[in-house]
Amino acid sequence: MRKLLAVAAILLSAAPLHATPYWTDEDAELARSGQPAGERPDLTSFPFRDTGSDYLGDFLTSAWFIASLQESDTTSADYGGIKEAEHLLNIIQTDNTSESIWVFSRYYELTADANILPYLDASWTYVLNHPAYDEEGGPMPATGYYRYYNCGWAVRAGMKYEQVFGDMTYKVYVDSCATYLATSTLNLNGSTFNQRVNPPVLAWGGGNLRAYAAFAGNATWSSQAANKGSRVKGWVEADSTILGTEEWAMSGGAVMWGVLESYFDANPGEEAAWVATYAAQMDTVADVGLFDNAWQGWYALGLKALEQSTGDPLWGVRHLALTDYLRAFDDTDQDGGIMGRATDLDTEDQAWVTAYLEFMGIEPLLLEAVAAPDVRPGAGPAASLLANRPNPFVAATTVPFRLPQAGRAVVEIFDIAGRRVARLADGIRPAGEHAVSWNGQDDRGHRVPAGIYFYRLQAGTTDETRRMVLLR
Repeated sequence: MRKLLAVAAILLSAAPLHATPYWTDEDAELARSGQPAGERPDLTSFPFRDTGSDYLGDFLTSAWFIASLQESDTTSADYGGIKEAEHLLNIIQTDNTSESIWVFSRYYELTADANILPYLDASWTYVLNHPAYDEEGGPMPATGYYRYYNCGWAVRAGMKYEQVFGDMTYKVYVDSCATYLATSTLNLNGSTFNQRVNPPVLAWGGGNLRAYAAFAGNATWSSQAANKGSRVKGWVEADSTILGTEEWAMSGGAVMWGVLESYFDANPGEEAAWVATYAAQMDTVADVGLFDNAWQGWYALGLKALEQSTGDPLWGVRHLALTDYLRAFDDTDQDGGIMGRATDLDTEDQAWVTAYLEFMGIEPLLLEAVAAPDVRPGAGPAASLLANRPNPFVAATTVPFRLPQAGRAVVEIFDIAGRRVARLADGIRPAGEHAVSWNGQDDRGHRVPAGIYFYRLQAGTTDETRRMVLLR
């Protein structure tokens, strides 16, 4: 909750800044002055851990990492709260704890493991004692971003809890957070810091309010959420650089996600033209900075939203690459947690950044893994793209696929930026099992560099993409 003294101590010490509580303009300026210099990661060459089939395992492990940072002292005013990080145990925040409610609820939904329930109950104890709308910063439209951000997580978590358990015990609290989102707002009249942080936060709040309004059947909230999205949409049209802005815990991916989830959810007829204009202006990878792993999470969320909006799987390819990039940071200690930025130590894993990975990176992939098949009348059975072998590979790999009936099949290779590298097949093939090989060369016969590549099958109603790794 209110840990401003602890935050000030961190800001004024020689140690790097890692905490996410409310910042004043002075805090933001001081933090920026100590920001590490660095370039954006090269997602084609980062140390790769091929666990693409174990997103569920990573999700479950990360949930227990977050649980390990919960305050267990029942006599403490912070009982049930989630501590900021392994090395920041004196900072306990409502946003961290709201995130844990979503994570623990989803964990139970996936596993029915009752061992998580005491942690879930304790998290609720904390947030009821420290409501999201009472967090630092106050309600002013220029400077009230932290309460708005917290309420966005509160309604997302409360909705998931009720979906999983059918329990309305906490509905009054969650509704109060939704009311705060609906009746409060943010604007661009403040300092440079607030002008940079308010667009993604308002978008985040509006997107969650729209989803919760649909869940609760509240037409007024739904309309108010669309109005929040309209404001952010206007800000993007006036200055599209906010789609690539990284400030505090937020980045431009939240802006894209929020506008699509709020304004365009209410106005779908306008979506395609707007996305065609502004999608390419959203950054897709953050530079090294204060919280670059968190920023990557928001970009992953924006990329997945663009894939869902456009139907273009290449946006999903980029989402997958960012998710796997973040997952790789758990390689050394394998405790399920990841750090706030790429340059941090494994002993500095952060609860909130780990929750970002869970919600923004892994969760969309879990949902896709259990998605229902196409059952539209006349759709027929779908073709399927199978795992390439070997993967990773050095000289060549085989790409198998299956066709339920004869028809045209196109198999292509793309690089991490979405550029087509090679076309392996394009023609009519009979029903049955098929395979094509790739030798690591482009269509001109040139060897391509080592890194992550994606192979795509288009056949009938199927448009499926998978990942492979080329070593040299």
